[in-house]
Parts: sequence; structure tokens; C-alpha cells
Amino acid sequence: MNKTYNLKTEKNKRAVRYIIASVLAVMIIISSALAVQAADTVFENTKVKIDFTDSNKTGTVKINAVEKTDKKIKVEITKGDKYKYTYDLNGEGKVESYPLQWDNGEYNVRVMIESKPKAYSVGLAAKFTLDLKDKNAVYMNPNQLVNYSKDSKIVKKAAELVKGLETEIEKVEAMYTFVIESLSYDTKLASNPPAGYVPDIDKVVDAKKGICFDYAAVFAAMLRSQGIPAKLVMGWVKAPNGGDPVYHAWNEFYLKDKGWFKINEMKFDGKKFERVDPTFDSNNKSSKGAIKFIGDGSNYSASYDF
Repeated sequence: MNKTYNLKTEKNKRAVRYIIASVLAVMIIISSALAVQAADTVFENTKVKIDFTDSNKTGTVKINAVEKTDKKIKVEITKGDKYKYTYDLNGEGKVESYPLQWDNGEYNVRVMIESKPKAYSVGLAAKFTLDLKDKNAVYMNPNQLVNYSKDSKIVKKAAELVKGLETEIEKVEAMYTFVIESLSYDTKLASNPPAGYVPDIDKVVDAKKGICFDYAAVFAAMLRSQGIPAKLVMGWVKAPNGGDPVYHAWNEFYLKDKGWFKINEMKFDGKKFERVDPTFDSNNKSSKGAIKFIGDGSNYSASYDF
């Protein structure tokens, strides 16, 4: 007798084929959400690519959609239970950089794709342990919110402004003065900014106007392009007239011999530069009231920096 097990009925055969087909379908679904992983730095499937190749040098992670889509895409970056921020990602396949700004350690990145209105499913998830040698690297490189390249107009303008200047503080002064004197506040945009608004730095400078987000992004880009670490900070600021606090953006920067210059350590009398809220300063032209307000760190409460 042949000891090999044989299916004797057509019913059993159909059942086995159904089971095999079901298992294959499940495997396909699972594989679409899992990454093809290369050396623990590149994660990719048919939908999304997450690239940590340069993360330990730049403090950023590069992400892009593999195939174009009209669906909304979100990027959620977390570190432990304390830090979390959610960004948008374009559906055109363009690579965007996102900051890993919460010091060294393990980061979790999830890219979520809209499955139905206001509902998302995970397109790809990855973990990476950041090990930056230069903790300020993240504030010296472009990212989605402070987006520039060597060919950007603002980078060329920064190089022009600092030409011949010797000290970092002189360079900061020159770039800061340019920002507060060349930009005006865009009240129309401020009253109704588009959902997910992100500054287009060169367009802001060409238009010569912007909101606080734009001012801070422009100044941070200029500083970073000149090798000066700079943060774009977002948080709450007390209203000068005593009204409700408003959400705002400002800057902090780092000098080699002095460390980080934060808002409560800075003053500006129109001649000597030591602190930076370019939006408020631009619209008050370094008035005594503005100097006093910005110099008081208790007026500012930072929520995020980028």
C-alpha cells in the first residue's frame, strides 16, 4: 500500500486549495506592511521608504512615498513616552527630511496613509537607535520645516551678508537685521493659514512678508547655512496687551564660546544684538516695549523645537 497520504474526495481538494489561497492572501497583506530592511538603516515596501542612512550625521530621517497617491499621509515620530510629533508627507514621491531632535536613543517612525476620511492605517513602521556624535547636528541641517539647499536664494543671501565678517555674533547680527528689516507681517495669511502650512523660504523672502512661522524658518535657514546651529521653536507666548496666550514661533541659536542663546537671555537695543524673536521685533522695530517684552523669558513657553 502506498503510505503517502492522498486526498480522496474533490471536496477535500477544494478545501485545501481554499486554505492555501487564504494563507497566501494573508502573507501578501502582511508583506505589504513590512519593510524590506537593509543594514538596519533603510526600510521600504511598495508604499513607503524610510531612510536612516545619514541620520547619525544629520540628525534627520528621509522619508518618501514610493508610489504617487492622492491620499493624505502622516509621519509620526516618537521617542519613549515623552516625545511625539506628527508631520505631513507629500504624496508625490518627493523625499522629505524630518528632525530627530530629542537626543540619542531609540526612535519609532510610523508612516500612516489615509484609508478613509479621518482614518489612517500604518503603511510602514521602523525603529532606529540614534547615535549622534555632534548633538547640534540636527540644528545645522535642513528639514521639512526649515527647508533649504545650497542653491536656495536665502542661502546665497546669507553668504553675501556675512562676507568679510569675522565673528559669529557679527554674522548673526547681519542676518537678523536683514530678516527684521526686509519682512513684514502677513496679517491675511495669519488670519487663515492653510491646514498643514509649511514655509517656502525663498517664496517668503521674494514676497517680503510672512507669519511668525516664516520669519523663524527664514532666520534658522540662514544661520544653519553659515554653520551656526539654530532652532525653530514653537510654543505659547503671552499677549503683550494682557490677552490670551497665542501660539507663536521664534528662534534660539548656538555660539561656540557661549552655548545656546535662549529667549530669556536675549536683548536688542537696535545696535547690540543678543536675542531673537524676528516676528515681534520686525513689527515693533526694537521699541523699548518690545525689547522689554522679548527679554522677559517668562512671556514664552516652548512646546517644540525643530
